[in-house]
Amino acid sequence: MMLRTALLRAPLASTRLARPTARTFHTTRPAFSGLTNLFEASDNPPLSVDKLTNDGFLLSDGLVVPGGVIFADGRAFMWDVDPPHLEAGGTLEGAWKGWTKERFEVFERLVPRPEILVLGTGARVLPAPKFIRDYISSLGIQLDVMDTRNAASTYNLLSEEGRTISAALCPEKAVDSRTGLPRE
Repeated sequence: MMLRTALLRAPLASTRLARPTARTFHTTRPAFSGLTNLFEASDNPPLSVDKLTNDGFLLSDGLVVPGGVIFADGRAFMWDVDPPHLEAGGTLEGAWKGWTKERFEVFERLVPRPEILVLGTGARVLPAPKFIRDYISSLGIQLDVMDTRNAASTYNLLSEEGRTISAALCPEKAVDSRTGLPRE
């Protein structure tokens, strides 16, 4: 009887189970599998848009970005652009005045390149001119153009699905990205 009591009180390393932490489960990905583990904790989750404001964007990490923003490879980059503006009686080419392919050259340097580039054109959708569509297509990237609110939502959704996606989001109104003040 005394031996039994002593055994019950004695801590045995082999009979004690260590309490696993949440991080110990599913932390490896088999080399032979093309599957992605949805339960694996990532040190830096990809950034997303939490809120669209009149002046810019509130990101998932709490950062407020005045003006435009480019999302690429889970990170955000300030993009100093004004939304294209179609004046009453104006032409589509006039709405994109001042836009050149140089505004999109960052996508030449991305490895891997995104499958899709979601372009948010501000408060309303304006079709991208042919030279922008041709340039993005020449990079092997599909271009989807929509208003910025829907573009941000689409980016968030496809990013959560694990797709290789980027977004170039214009602010809803013309904003100086350095000061956050409206442009005249």
